[in-house]
Amino acid sequence: MRVDPNEFGYAGFHFSWGDHICGIFDDRSQQMEVMGAFIATGISAGQRCVWVGPRESGDALRSHLARIGGDLPTLEASSQLLIISKVDFYLHEGVFDPERCLELLGTLLEDSRRGGYSTMRIVCDASWLQRDRIVPELWESFQSRLTQGIARLPVVMVCQAERRQFSSSLIVAALRTHPIVILGDVVRQNPFYMSGSAASVESPDIM
Repeated sequence: MRVDPNEFGYAGFHFSWGDHICGIFDDRSQQMEVMGAFIATGISAGQRCVWVGPRESGDALRSHLARIGGDLPTLEASSQLLIISKVDFYLHEGVFDPERCLELLGTLLEDSRRGGYSTMRIVCDASWLQRDRIVPELWESFQSRLTQGIARLPVVMVCQAERRQFSSSLIVAALRTHPIVILGDVVRQNPFYMSGSAASVESPDIM
């Protein structure tokens, strides 16, 4: 995979470790164009890359990486690339559990350090939210805690949404809680971000 490890992988955008980014896409093709490059760039740079989401989005990522020359069996066997189901990450007995998610994030970070990865990229496909009918206020509170918690960590996280699959309340919750936003083919500082959104929540002690 020929990518520049110093670039975000799309539109020449440079991120900083600790960034929490919201990606809102029109369709799966646009999502893979941007997020596939983001993951490929991290792999090229020797970073651990984690993809969380429904089975269909994980399969789409595998197909995209294979098309651009990724050695999927080696990447997954070495655990440099981890593709985790939404059930294993977000849900406990079918119910969204924010505390469990934060604990698992801490576990991933510790496991990455033990595996020799000093930095990690995490991409979360949140397309399952509509089907599981998460209360927008709960999701907003969780995302706000993530923004605060990862700001001091060697991690960059992108939470994705497909525009047509999400209610307006979930889109608003996403925009209020991420300092950086990808809107289709535009990457920018998010003018709708509200520092301390869903405030009064405590920053998670992830590590």
